[in-house]
Amino acid sequence: MVIYIDVLILINLYVTYFEISAVCLLTHRRVNTIRVIIGSAIGAAASLTIFIPQDMTLLLTVIKLALCFVITFAVFGKSKASDFLRALLFLLLVNFVFSGLMLCIWLFAAPMNMLFINGTVYFGIDILTVLVCTAVSYLLLRLIRLILDKNGRCDRKYTVVISNLGKMCRLCALADSGNGMVDCFSGLPVIICRKENCADISPPSVNTIYETKDLSDISPCDLKGLRILPFSTVGKSGMACTFRADSISIIDEQSGKEYNVNALIGIVIGGNQEYEAVFNPKILV
Repeated sequence: MVIYIDVLILINLYVTYFEISAVCLLTHRRVNTIRVIIGSAIGAAASLTIFIPQDMTLLLTVIKLALCFVITFAVFGKSKASDFLRALLFLLLVNFVFSGLMLCIWLFAAPMNMLFINGTVYFGIDILTVLVCTAVSYLLLRLIRLILDKNGRCDRKYTVVISNLGKMCRLCALADSGNGMVDCFSGLPVIICRKENCADISPPSVNTIYETKDLSDISPCDLKGLRILPFSTVGKSGMACTFRADSISIIDEQSGKEYNVNALIGIVIGGNQEYEAVFNPKILV
């Protein structure tokens, strides 16, 4: 069977894109589209391993593991070791499941014009068919995301429990889909909290930053572990200090269910007086 490199690369570009999208869904990470495209391009280039002799098992295993590591780094960037390992393991899991399905189809259904070699799939089909199938798959993925997002209810009472620096605080929280604040480096969502309610669990440098009128006067030591991100709401905009807490959980007061979430804490001055924290309900899915 003749393998056309352009079709091989295009197919695996889309395969890797959807594998990365699946990892983002499973880990609740929102990633810049450019990063996803770069990761997909690396996966597409990796499809050329189909030409490596199949008896070179050790070499293929090392290459596959190294490529998963590179793709994870390209997509999710430099992040906390546990978050990076979590994303890497989910990528390996998704890749393993996909490879298993493709192998079963190849062995038992034996469709014509299909090859599955060295963990790389190839279909001898025209580009138009690939594009149509990709579009349909994308719509299905968006439908799944829409169904999952409906589980994040905005009409319930929530409590955000934050543990950091050996202390803990409980905040009355609002689930607001309008909070789209995301850290551009890690892709993690940000839970907005009022400064006066988080004094005990906030790093000491947060006060230093908010009390300094000129940010250029702040030393790099004061910024360690913090990121300053812009935010905008109805009638208010500014800069928010964000940091990673030791643990964050959100409790649904109606059902009593507790969610351990992977997010950053963003500290702002003032804000809605009725609620002490605001989060996007999508992080509960």
